Amino acid sequence: MSESLAERVDAVTVVGAGTMGHGIAQTFATAGYDVTIVDVDEEILETALEKIEGSLAKLGEDPDAALDRIETTTSDEEAYGDADLVVEAVPEDIDLKAEVFATIDDLAPDRAILATNTSTLPITEIASATDRPGNVVGMHFSNPVQLMEIVEIIRGEETSDDVFEAVQELSEEIGKAPVLVEKDIPGFLINRINLRFWLEAVRQVEQGIQNKETIDAAIRRIGLPMGPFEVLDFSGIDVATMAARSMRDRGVDLHVPDLLEKKTDAGDYGMKTGDGFYTYPEPGEYSRVDIPRERRHDFDPKHLLAPAVNEAAWLLANDVTTKSEIDKAMKIGMNWPRGLLEFADELGIDRLVETLETLRERSGWEEYEPHPLLREMASNDEVGQKSGIGFYEWEYERTQFETVQYERREDLAWITLDRPDQLNALDEPSWKGLNAALERAARDEDVRATVLTGSGRAFCAGDDIAEIQSWESADDAAEMVDEVLGPTAKTLRNHPKPLIAAVNGVANGGGCELVLLSDLAVASEGSDFALPEAKIGALPPIGLTYGRMSLGKKDIMELALTGDQLTASEAESMGIVNYVVGDEQVADVAHELARSTTASAPGSVAEMKDLWTGMEDDLLDAWFGDALDRLVERTQSAEASEGLAAFLEKRDPDWQR
Repeated sequence: MSESLAERVDAVTVVGAGTMGHGIAQTFATAGYDVTIVDVDEEILETALEKIEGSLAKLGEDPDAALDRIETTTSDEEAYGDADLVVEAVPEDIDLKAEVFATIDDLAPDRAILATNTSTLPITEIASATDRPGNVVGMHFSNPVQLMEIVEIIRGEETSDDVFEAVQELSEEIGKAPVLVEKDIPGFLINRINLRFWLEAVRQVEQGIQNKETIDAAIRRIGLPMGPFEVLDFSGIDVATMAARSMRDRGVDLHVPDLLEKKTDAGDYGMKTGDGFYTYPEPGEYSRVDIPRERRHDFDPKHLLAPAVNEAAWLLANDVTTKSEIDKAMKIGMNWPRGLLEFADELGIDRLVETLETLRERSGWEEYEPHPLLREMASNDEVGQKSGIGFYEWEYERTQFETVQYERREDLAWITLDRPDQLNALDEPSWKGLNAALERAARDEDVRATVLTGSGRAFCAGDDIAEIQSWESADDAAEMVDEVLGPTAKTLRNHPKPLIAAVNGVANGGGCELVLLSDLAVASEGSDFALPEAKIGALPPIGLTYGRMSLGKKDIMELALTGDQLTASEAESMGIVNYVVGDEQVADVAHELARSTTASAPGSVAEMKDLWTGMEDDLLDAWFGDALDRLVERTQSAEASEGLAAFLEKRDPDWQR
């Protein structure tokens, strides 16, 4: 069997001894290749060797073994004469690169692969400086090369299949994950996506919509290791500005924020100068930025993710790359916990389209116009996890239990009270449907957490007053309480999975009690909460009993005695909900809370739930039984008759003063 082109590579020449150049040289030498670094100045080359030695020592590797494989020279003839692979890493100047490649073309063997580490400049234009454009390929490493596991492999218009495949193989040989870019476009893959993400963050600050700390906190919240302003400071604001300008100047519809330009023009490049969006101890000395975690819900990450997904849709529609390559780039190259398109499917393609439309309306810029691919996916209900298909296929199940909708989206169950015209008021079918849905989620071993929410503009307005009024006797009331309401409350309390309430509007009476029975809760800013049962001559049995585990006496009694509506922020301060967020983020934060609980072992979660429920039973079970008995009695009282009639007739009961 004949050797592949990659297997014939032994001698590697790196052009340029700067940060990228010596990092590339170190990486190849560590992998066992013989490396020559060429630069115009001996002092620069000596500095490069010193930095390689220091880097190897920091990584705990034997410097001598790698350094023995590295030679330096200022002679082009020595550098290129016997090279199997040449990797150019000179500054991003198209004329300089063309000059370098013309020299390489004159001196390197015919067999040599000629790679450029350019981050933005066209491979095809660089290749045109040679008489062998088929041998020229993009090989874009990320900084710092020694630590970053990704390398973009970019095909020029005339790059041969053999060369393209050989560079992929070589990338794997040196421990890098190759990301394949099949077309030579400005910015390639990683820069195109990153810049959409980063520049939108800068615009939000530039236009006074948000501040940098809040944006960075929100992006950390969804699992990214650094916020966009932290990344820009770390990688270099000047580098990002240069890439953005290059893409814009080469025809990409992209607005470079004035704030980014001003930072660059002022020399505030970030960590390497000591000042950028944040301030650092000394130029070149990195320190982790202190980002206030409490602000993490004050910004919607979709505003950054939507433009990035829009760019990804363009890349896919134009056959530049594939879904798997895009997500590999973000997970390995940027250390995201999930790929960009996985995030898109999680958030919902339809909601990202809405976000883009909002951004376009605000700015008037065409760059926010949702790509036709995204619009088509939304119109076909290919919106991601909540439909079972988006960019990827997902485990999905949907069942209707009475007036309650049950969905399993991957490992999360979503239970939706589905009587929007009645504000999801709890009638007998709703209680039964809720019980059945919870039991389905409990039985399914693939379900790790459960989210409870309501359809339309309410979470749950409480029990169905008309139904309560229709009970003709205490026996009717007792039957409903003993056979339906009580057992469902028990099912809620004994649910073995984390139960998260996503409150998207009114949560009154029984709705508020459902929130109190949940383990965690997130509410929209427009939500409100109340226990108004006494206003109809009844009492809130769950609120007065199991609610005690969430609230103190003064809080519960104020709620129950006054029936007053609480704002979402009041409910948060009282402890009814964990977080209050913008309306458009309720489902997202509920999903994040549910996902975060899956980091805990399922058995441990079930034991914690069981332990808590056992403690409640010991303290409150008899009390709850008594409360249910009293509720039955109250529904048949004269006060209840007056209160229920007054509610339905939209008037004050006769006792109200």
